[in-house]
Amino acid sequence: MEHWDRQNELELDGEWDFYPEQLIAPNPDEDVFDRYKTQRQSIPVPAAWNRYKSEKAAPYGTGTYRLLIHVPEDDLYGVKLNTIRNANRVFINGQELGSAGVPSQRAEEYRFDYKKYVVLGNSKNKQIELVILVANYDYAVGGIVSSIDFGLADQILTKQGRVKFTEAFLISGYLLFSFIYFTAYLQHKRRFRYELYFSLFCLAQALHISTINERWIYLLFPELGPSSQLVIQAISLTLFVLFFLLFVYHFFNRTASRRIVAALSAMLGIQALAVFTLSMTIDLMVNVSFTLIQLIVSGTTAIGYVYIFIMLLKAYRQKTDESNYVLIVVYTFGLYGILLLIVLLFEVDIEIPSFLLFLIMVMSLALLLSHRSQQAYNKVEEMSNELLEFDRMKDEFLVKTSHELGTPLHGIMNLSQSLLEGVEGPLKRKQQESAILIHSVSRRLAGLVKDLSFISKIKRGEVSFTAKPIDIRMVEEVLAEIAYVMPPSPSVQIINKIPANLPLVYTDEQKLKQVFFNLIYNAFKFTKQGTIAISARILEEEAHISVEDTGPGIAAEHHDLIFTTFYQVDSSRARESEGLGLGLSITKKIVESAGGRIWVTSEIGKGSCFTFTVPLATNEQLMGHKEISNFVANEQAATAQGLDRELKLSQPALSTRVEGSKPYTLLVVDDEPANLKALINMLHSLHYSVIAVGSGQEALDIIESEQVDLLVLDLMMPHMTGYEVCQTIRQKLDLVDLPIIILTAAGQLSDLVISFQLGANDYLQKPVNLKELEMRIESLLLMKKSAHDAVEHELSYFYAQITPHFLYNTLNSIIALSWSDQEKTQTALEHLSTYFRGKLDYQKQRSLVPLEEEIQLVKAYLAIEQMRFEERLRIEYNIDETIHTFIPALTLQPLVENAVRHGITKRNDGGTLRLTIEREQQQIRITIEDDGIGIPPEKQQELLRGRNERLGFTNPFRKLALVKGTRFQLNSEMGKGTTIIIHMHEIKDN
Repeated sequence: MEHWDRQNELELDGEWDFYPEQLIAPNPDEDVFDRYKTQRQSIPVPAAWNRYKSEKAAPYGTGTYRLLIHVPEDDLYGVKLNTIRNANRVFINGQELGSAGVPSQRAEEYRFDYKKYVVLGNSKNKQIELVILVANYDYAVGGIVSSIDFGLADQILTKQGRVKFTEAFLISGYLLFSFIYFTAYLQHKRRFRYELYFSLFCLAQALHISTINERWIYLLFPELGPSSQLVIQAISLTLFVLFFLLFVYHFFNRTASRRIVAALSAMLGIQALAVFTLSMTIDLMVNVSFTLIQLIVSGTTAIGYVYIFIMLLKAYRQKTDESNYVLIVVYTFGLYGILLLIVLLFEVDIEIPSFLLFLIMVMSLALLLSHRSQQAYNKVEEMSNELLEFDRMKDEFLVKTSHELGTPLHGIMNLSQSLLEGVEGPLKRKQQESAILIHSVSRRLAGLVKDLSFISKIKRGEVSFTAKPIDIRMVEEVLAEIAYVMPPSPSVQIINKIPANLPLVYTDEQKLKQVFFNLIYNAFKFTKQGTIAISARILEEEAHISVEDTGPGIAAEHHDLIFTTFYQVDSSRARESEGLGLGLSITKKIVESAGGRIWVTSEIGKGSCFTFTVPLATNEQLMGHKEISNFVANEQAATAQGLDRELKLSQPALSTRVEGSKPYTLLVVDDEPANLKALINMLHSLHYSVIAVGSGQEALDIIESEQVDLLVLDLMMPHMTGYEVCQTIRQKLDLVDLPIIILTAAGQLSDLVISFQLGANDYLQKPVNLKELEMRIESLLLMKKSAHDAVEHELSYFYAQITPHFLYNTLNSIIALSWSDQEKTQTALEHLSTYFRGKLDYQKQRSLVPLEEEIQLVKAYLAIEQMRFEERLRIEYNIDETIHTFIPALTLQPLVENAVRHGITKRNDGGTLRLTIEREQQQIRITIEDDGIGIPPEKQQELLRGRNERLGFTNPFRKLALVKGTRFQLNSEMGKGTTIIIHMHEIKDN
């Protein structure tokens, strides 16, 4: 080496002096090797010493390697020792500079270690004596089996640095792959198990590399010994084959036998577990032959390796778009296996190239995974585009469906309205009720169609928001609405926890009401007992408003989905209330359109809390709103002063009355004088008579005392709301008797639904359009007239039946009298003329007659009968003369006739008939009592059920049944007489 230019390091390959079975430690002061001249041999390096040691070619024992190196000049030189089996000490110029393990002549003192390391030493007289003492008692190959590198110190250190960097790069790459694909496995919600196995495979390979060559694992665990290092190597090698096997099986799931994979996995798993368990209890390398361990681990991993190669070949033969990637993996995997076999059989040091080859294979697999992920992403993107297109088509479908549904619905509403107005002729009462039901149901369906249309408009950005500063405490109005929608529940308490000092928010008032209504209404439906709390707080310039209930709660997997259109939780909670699943979706879109957010926190069995945010009103928004409010207030004040002066001139109180030319009287109720005056003017311009009052109680008093044909009612009033007024009226008067039009400024669907549920006939939003109001009023009045015409037609049928029967009996009485007493006959004819006057007057114009006329007819009839029966018929009257009401014509007379003809006159001594008419609380009580022969019980049931042909009973009963609120009582006992009691409301006008 005297001609070495020292530019590059050298490998000390060639013939070395070798002293078998000797461990000769050199001395810098003397040449100790002279004593062993007879034992000196030449041995090639690198090579196993087996055939150079003895005739038996055993790999076990000791030996000393010696090499004299002549260098061009003296300097600091380095030696990099690689694989030496299996313990060594290194000397340069007689100085010991490094060791691996403990080489010893005695096996019990021997400690193996085959680490790779670098020693540095100075040359002396341009010469370096390199001596290496080697011992091996446990490996199948002994001696220096890898080349030893020599060069200047910095060259050797640089080479060592390159090797360390390469290994660090490999370890980092595998760890990075492991982290990336484990994260991907978690992100994909653990659906793709091959990502997990690929991650574990990379982790096992990183661990394996860290235990060989430069042994990076010692940086983290310096206390690890050689035995532990070998155990980790065996386990990591087994695991990386195991995980790679599982990865290939799950990734190419059509290319392997499940049973074979399961068997190989079990074998490799048991092997790794056995090595780990034994290493924890005993020193595995001391108690078990190293060669046996190596043979077992190599054999099992080789079997798995071969089957992996077979699976890869089968996958390549599938000829898919992944085949190119699979081909690279197959080649690199095969070459890597060949290199491992060469290393194992020939102890050739080619680990770095093999690792790089393996890294290429892993990168190819990573590219294959990325390719598949890209395919999945492209497919997801394609499906997302399709879903977006389907969503757009769904929106178009909803718009078209809403329009197409709206057209026939409006047709149904108009046709049912025409029936109610009597356009096709008068309806009977049951027909009238069915038409009202059809009309009400069609309007509710129209509300659902409106919801569908509203969803589509929000998505298209066509819903306008009129934002202004709002006080959140307006939720009280929503709570008042919900109190009428839902039946009272004493087990559920609604608590308003919103503080009184909260700043104003900036949003659309009606939209905020709709959000409150949807959330509170939803909570109320699903909360069977407990509380519903509404609270608010300020966080980061936003109001956080919460609606919390103690209902059944919502599972976590549904928290995001419940805000999507048409989504309903498939559970008992959802089935408790049917619907389209639009409420929360509309709520979310309203909140987000106003710049807020909404979310839910819930736990099964503990209730739910819906929270949404609303931006606070800024100072500029507050100032702008204040200026507008001041201007409007001044205008309203001026208008109100003028209206006050007008009202004071006509009447000092809020109530007022205006006469019109049309024969209908309309009652208007509103607590705002300006609104009341405007309605009076509008209705008076339509030529109706108008009564205007300022409160709900005044309206109820007017209805009790005067005839009102239609009620126009404001929704929100102090003390007594429009809901309460409507509910109270419907307890006495139905939809036909007194039509009601509700007026409100809100115009939201919840108001409409509540109004119809409480018995309103129609609904208008302020400001009221005169033409629309005119059409609604005319329609309802026509409906009322049609219903009354239907009643009159039914009454006409009954009158046509009763007339011949009554005339026959009366004329027989008069004929009988004409033979005996002409004066009485004349009186009887006068009574008969009274009957004819009443009958002819009815046929011309009336179905209801004053009670006085009916009593006059009864008295005329009884006077005629008294002339016939004389003392056998006794009459008693007890009539309250202050009662003035109307009654269906020919109602009492047939009942009285029946009592006389079939009760009293059937007794030989006759009897007494008593007619009593008196007030009983808010009703009129009419009693017809006789002491005749009575009616058998079975006949009583036939009469009350209308199954008897006795017209004197059935016709009056049927006529009175057409009058709302009328009740009958029939009490009779054989031999003691009969009592008929009629309860009815006082009717002010016919």
